[in-house]
Amino acid sequence: MLEEKLKSLGLRDHESSIYSVLLLNSPLNATSIAKKCHLSRSSAYTALSSLISKGLVGTSYKNDIKQFIAEDLDSLKQLIKNEEVELEKKKKVLDEIDLNLKTLNRKIINIPEIVVFEGQDGLRKIYTSMLRQSQLGETMLIIRDEFVWQDDWRFVFSQDWHGKVKKIRQEKNIKTKLLINNSILEKKKSDYYKSRKGLEIKHLSSGNSVDKFALYIIGDIVSILSMENNNLVGIKIVNQHLANNYKVIFNNLWKNSK
Repeated sequence: MLEEKLKSLGLRDHESSIYSVLLLNSPLNATSIAKKCHLSRSSAYTALSSLISKGLVGTSYKNDIKQFIAEDLDSLKQLIKNEEVELEKKKKVLDEIDLNLKTLNRKIINIPEIVVFEGQDGLRKIYTSMLRQSQLGETMLIIRDEFVWQDDWRFVFSQDWHGKVKKIRQEKNIKTKLLINNSILEKKKSDYYKSRKGLEIKHLSSGNSVDKFALYIIGDIVSILSMENNNLVGIKIVNQHLANNYKVIFNNLWKNSK
């Protein structure tokens, strides 16, 4: 139907109804238009005003009664061309907004992404997320005490957990630098450390030993753990500036460790 096709071109319901009637029956007065389109006079006048403003309907007078006449299809083609021009203008404005936002974002201070976590499950999720978010070939920097050797942490050496971590590390080619306390317990584990591929290890000096604490750094991610009173709580922070400063601290400790 003509009316439906006009709707597909963007005319509203009453507009398409009236314009289709006028294309076939011009000229008509408002009363006749309202009757043919099954509209109230007020609704018909509202739609006619809109069609006139779009250049699709003109007016004339017969016996002092206002008549409405449909303009030819060239007017409809011109309306579509005008809409295309307006659309291009909107696209340009949108591009300008996009550029402005990108410029503003570069100027805005990078606000860190912070996640607080608790317990072993929280640490597992944070640890694997750090590995997955890292880039290929990066090195994870770790400072920790002997907590992994406690009975509660046996899962670290389980086949399931070790296999999951190993897979991610191999896919990302992630290496590790580990700083640990220069303790009797850690020295007893030297054979274990030697068996780990991609691992460099050094012992902190006695003056720099850590207690119930762990620090993980990779890329722009830093995770800090506290295990005071056997209550593991931690915070993961994603921020390049912060990560770079922690890397400086780690590297200075690394240089002064054996």
